[in-house]
Amino acid sequence: MLEKIKRWIILNLVYLGDPPWDIGVSPPELEAFLNAAELGDALDVGCGTGANLITMAEYGWEVVGVDIAWLSVLKARSKLKNAALDGKVVQGDVTEEMPFERTFDLVLDIGCYHSLSPGSRADYRQNLCRWLGLGGTYLLYAHWRVTPESRHGVGEEDLRAFQSFLQLQWREENDEVRPKGGGGFPAIWARFDRNIGD
Repeated sequence: MLEKIKRWIILNLVYLGDPPWDIGVSPPELEAFLNAAELGDALDVGCGTGANLITMAEYGWEVVGVDIAWLSVLKARSKLKNAALDGKVVQGDVTEEMPFERTFDLVLDIGCYHSLSPGSRADYRQNLCRWLGLGGTYLLYAHWRVTPESRHGVGEEDLRAFQSFLQLQWREENDEVRPKGGGGFPAIWARFDRNIGD
């Protein structure tokens, strides 16, 4: 519990300014998916200030965002309103039960899962199993763990854990690109699908 409170405080403080990860543009991997997929309902976990919500809504998706930081939630709601786009943004912890009234065709996670502790990751995966509808897609962007001892980032065990209820479609490893310059972390994109027969 103490770790969750600490995380909540830190992230709310960070959003008093401009977090380095909140770059305001959607990645090409998301755009490629949206160009190929049928429209549906999308959930952005750790949505930040809503850049990806805006992109998905512009494509015609019904969007819901969730973030632990109240300031990011308020900024995301304001962005949707200013863009005259529909969407819902809620404050909440992705490792706890969320009152969503439906399942989603797409769950997007850009940089949320990799910041969680091992125990919290298990809670997150249980929630993901509830959130993602049959036939749905889970897109994950995360920092790749540099060493087995590192607490930051994901490793092969995380990908195997997702594959206990999802099917890995592809993965791509590269170095994070930082728009403001400087070297980034090793990173991974992965797409998982939930088969209708599962």
